[in-house]
Amino acid sequence: MAEKKKKFTFKYVIPEHLRDCYVNGAWGGVTPRKEIHLHLYSERRPIPKEIIYDINKDGAIGKKEAQIKGGDMVRLIQSSVIMDVGAAIAIRNWLNRMIEAVEGPKKAKKKGK
Repeated sequence: MAEKKKKFTFKYVIPEHLRDCYVNGAWGGVTPRKEIHLHLYSERRPIPKEIIYDINKDGAIGKKEAQIKGGDMVRLIQSSVIMDVGAAIAIRNWLNRMIEAVEGPKKAKKKGK
């Protein structure tokens, strides 16, 4: 009689506050506990903090006098993640597989050399 295979199931729970976010890059480093701290961000031009207009004699908004902005570019942190090295390696390997699925095996191997 064939031995019955043991199975293990992960259940994925999706919290109500989950949201998809687009990211352009990452910033972070190593924590004092030797964990990896990763901030995922999206980039965009800044929205002005203030725009000052002249008021015409008739009370209508006239010519723009000044615009005060908060920098040349905004990096909006979408998510902040702390992980151990094992998790970072697993995520790296998963990303490599996804890149290979998109670009094909030859292109992915050339980039990683």
